[in-house]
Amino acid sequence: MESKEKLREKYFEKRQSLSNEYIKKKSQVITHKLDEYIEEKNYKDIMIFVSFRNEVNTHGIIKKWLKDNEKNVYVPYIDKKLDEMKISKINDFENDLTPGVFDILEPREELKGSSSRKDLDLIVVPGLIFSKQGYRIGYGGGYYDMFLSKIKSRVDRIGIVCSEFIVDELPVDSYDLPVDLIITEQESIKAEG
Repeated sequence: MESKEKLREKYFEKRQSLSNEYIKKKSQVITHKLDEYIEEKNYKDIMIFVSFRNEVNTHGIIKKWLKDNEKNVYVPYIDKKLDEMKISKINDFENDLTPGVFDILEPREELKGSSSRKDLDLIVVPGLIFSKQGYRIGYGGGYYDMFLSKIKSRVDRIGIVCSEFIVDELPVDSYDLPVDLIITEQESIKAEG
C-alpha cells in the first residue's frame, strides 16, 4: 500500500485538477444529502469546516443553517499559541468569519474561546480521501485527529467528499479516528471500521 504522503500528494493533485463547476455541482448534491440526514437525525449543535480550495463547498449549507436559525453552527480555527484546533459558534457567515491560518475562513478574534467541544452532537469532518472503513487522509496537520481524540462523550462524525476520493483501504496509524458515515454525491457509506 502506498504511504500516506504519496497518497496525499496523488489525490491532492487530482482534486486540484477539478473545475470549479464540477466541485460546485457535486457539492450541492452532497450538502443537500447532508442536510436531509441532519434533519432526519435532528442534530442541533453542528461543527462544520469552512471549505477552501477544492473541498466540498460548505459555504451554502452553513448560510442556510444560520438563516433557518434552527441549528447552532460551530466552525474550527487553529489556536496558534497552543497549535491546536478549537471551535467557535457563529451566527452570521459574512460578519463572523475572517481569513485565518492558511487563509481559511475562521471566527473573528472576539468570538474565539466562546465554545467547547462538549457543546456538539455532530462533527462534519473534511478529508482529502476516505476509506470505506471511515478512515481519512487530510492535509497532514493532525488537527482533527487531536481534536476528535479529546472528545469524551459520543459525538457522531460524518465525512463529506466526492465519490472519486473514496478508496477501499488506507494506511492507518494508532491515533487515526474513523468517521461513522461518509456522504458522497453517489452514496452514503456506513463506515465499516
